[in-house]
Amino acid sequence: MKFSVLLNLCPYSHLWRAVRRMVTEHKLPESARPGACVMLLGVFCPFFWIALFTGASRSETIFHATHSGVVILIGVIMFLIALAKRSGGT
Repeated sequence: MKFSVLLNLCPYSHLWRAVRRMVTEHKLPESARPGACVMLLGVFCPFFWIALFTGASRSETIFHATHSGVVILIGVIMFLIALAKRSGGT
């Protein structure tokens, strides 16, 4: 099998294409943007990255990673609720 055929079977490549299409075509619904922003806030949380790169203690880094993960999860939930409401006809 060719590598491109295997790549087309990967679910992550389908997800990447969908996100890339949504961003390039600017088709992100207005109601889903707050959720996307909250997800980005969790990913780029400065407290986590500072703790990671400055060599903070393991417990502090895990605390900040857990907090960032919760923020990302909240953003994902907000994003999915907004997309579900939009696809539901409202």
